[in-house]
Amino acid sequence: MNGSKTILETEDIAVVANGNIDFGKLKNRKLLISGGTGFLGSFLIDVFRYRNLMFGDNINAVVLSRRGGNDSDNFKFVAQDVTQSFDLPGGFDYVLHLASNTHPKQYKEDPVGTITANVYGCDNLLKIARKNGAKFLLASSVEIYGNGADKPIAESYCGYIDCNTVRAGYNEAKRVCESLSRSYKEQYGVYTVTARFARVFGADGKADSKAIAQFMNKALCGEDIVLNSYGKQRFSYCYVADAVSGMLKILTEGAAGEAYNVSGDDDGDTLGGYAKFIAGLGGVNSVFDIKSDPGASKADYAVVNCDKLKELGWMPRYEIKPAMERTFNILKLWENK
Repeated sequence: MNGSKTILETEDIAVVANGNIDFGKLKNRKLLISGGTGFLGSFLIDVFRYRNLMFGDNINAVVLSRRGGNDSDNFKFVAQDVTQSFDLPGGFDYVLHLASNTHPKQYKEDPVGTITANVYGCDNLLKIARKNGAKFLLASSVEIYGNGADKPIAESYCGYIDCNTVRAGYNEAKRVCESLSRSYKEQYGVYTVTARFARVFGADGKADSKAIAQFMNKALCGEDIVLNSYGKQRFSYCYVADAVSGMLKILTEGAAGEAYNVSGDDDGDTLGGYAKFIAGLGGVNSVFDIKSDPGASKADYAVVNCDKLKELGWMPRYEIKPAMERTFNILKLWENK
């Protein structure tokens, strides 16, 4: 565990590490994790550190990222571009593909890299999973549904995406990764599972251009939150701790070849409503400046149904607005360090 964590972050890690997850399946196991220093990956590693420290689980991981990292205890960090062919010494029980550009500014500035990190990376990690007889988890996204229907979206919904836009590269890449994963299952017998994450939020130390992160930054700086749309969009969101607990539930208990939505429970509010709520936390206003942004999502309704994951015994622990307030408080604590 990192001693610099705030008490709220430590509480979140403990909630996941003590949650309804069969950690016995991970005890004394070795994982390969791409994108392991990213938002979800970093939290996941903290959960494993907690389990090792408090329960003696001896979970080991090789963690891939573009910049590598500092080895510690059971975790080896390797600088690796997952778009390039590579191999590693064997013995992996689980392989997780989390590496991806994950927010609109990246999609717009590096659309090719967004696609290749997902698709080539997925193929390279699936090859390693096949070689090791490992269970493979793909981090996908509810963005694959495009603009949703008029009711919560189940995993069987096919959705609509205009592929001839720069923004669609992320959505379509995730679709290809899902198809590729299922193909490895059918053709080579690889045990694959997919986590389709809703819009994940929480305290992230890296630059993030997603809407909720931008709202948080403005409120923390004492600046009005500016919406470039009328804020009527209805999306599903997921607090980072719930996203990681859902991922672990799918990793340990998900059925081969299946995809599962991962989201907090819908509270009925809109993007504009969340902007107003977060503005209130910072004592600022939310205002409108309507303009077109080619990097913005074209969806206006993408609320998902998580019944399939809940049937495995998983439940989100955090309501959306309290989790947003929790995020805001963690970020304030960071500022005061």
